[in-house]
Amino acid sequence: MNNMYEEICIQTWDEAKQYFNALLNANNYWIFRGHYKANWKLQPSLERILSNKPIDLRIESKIISEFKRRAHQYLSSTNLPKNLLEWLALMQHHGSPTRMLDWTKSPYVASFIAFENTYKEQGEVAIWAIDSLWLNEKSVFRVQHAKNEGVDIDLEHLKEDEQLIKLVNADVNVIFPLEPIIMNQRLTIQQALFLFPSGKRISFEKLLGSYREYESHKYIKKLIMPKSQGLDCLTDLLRMNINAATLFPGLDGFARSLRTIPDIAYTSIYHHEENIFHL
Repeated sequence: MNNMYEEICIQTWDEAKQYFNALLNANNYWIFRGHYKANWKLQPSLERILSNKPIDLRIESKIISEFKRRAHQYLSSTNLPKNLLEWLALMQHHGSPTRMLDWTKSPYVASFIAFENTYKEQGEVAIWAIDSLWLNEKSVFRVQHAKNEGVDIDLEHLKEDEQLIKLVNADVNVIFPLEPIIMNQRLTIQQALFLFPSGKRISFEKLLGSYREYESHKYIKKLIMPKSQGLDCLTDLLRMNINAATLFPGLDGFARSLRTIPDIAYTSIYHHEENIFHL
């Protein structure tokens, strides 16, 4: 067991479903994230493009300001975000680097993300799980304790620009689960939320590791599963109507969903139709 999280090896998709149900039956605040490779770090895209260096506010500010300056060329004025958190969610949605990490309230959405492109490969995937209620409570405790050292953040209005900027600039190590007040279609469908780390120069995993003092291994889990279970997983998820077409609305998501036809969606056609191409 890692002293930051508990690592759990699960051999079958059925075992994974049982584990997910046990977690959520005990506490409905667990959130999940799927990784294509089990050894991938919990690392925001901004941290990755900085070549594993801590986040630098100068670079982060430049990326955000450039996105805000030019996004109007691609969006109608009625669709422009109203605050910083909504801007960051939009940036994340379209692949721009941010300090945030995507999570979901659904272990099945996280499982789809992990297995979608892996089920023909060797190796393992990972499904991370964090108790977001525990994480939020400990982060609130840290901010309140830091008020004695001059940190002044109004947590009741944390999603407002002034307080969110204070959080970024504050000398306090916290990670908050956040959802934009206005949710776009994809965030709603994927039951998504973000983990937002504070700090002028931070590394996400190093920051999360600082929660060891709160027995974090009880509240952070890393499930390791063989990629060979991907076919069972994706077939099951398809029956639940969880696939690329439903999770990523639009023509791109629909086209992406067709990749699995040969292995998952319509295997019965090979037994009932003559092998002739026709339209």
